Amino acid sequence: MENSIVIRMHSNLCVSDIRTSYSTLVEAMDKFPSIRLAVPADAIVDISFLQIIEAARQRAAEQGKSLSLLEPANGELRRALDRSGLMTAATAADRSFWLHEETAQ
Repeated sequence: MENSIVIRMHSNLCVSDIRTSYSTLVEAMDKFPSIRLAVPADAIVDISFLQIIEAARQRAAEQGKSLSLLEPANGELRRALDRSGLMTAATAADRSFWLHEETAQ
């Protein structure tokens, strides 16, 4: 079994297609200890996708697995984060996950 996988998400990351995103993530989390998500910059993103990712982050942490974004949130993903308010009270771990920001030592 491989240790890592990159999942290339599709361009519709909204409630109308959230089952596909959910199934893709669950299947990968069952098979791999390390998952990296590639989100297209032009993807249509709403809060349902952000909620799925937040739940997946929690599940990964509970299972001792790694979940990360291949690239920092940009484009529609970043705009969805800003609209949702998730970045308003973001912790250092949140900023590291979504924006790939490192904390100063």
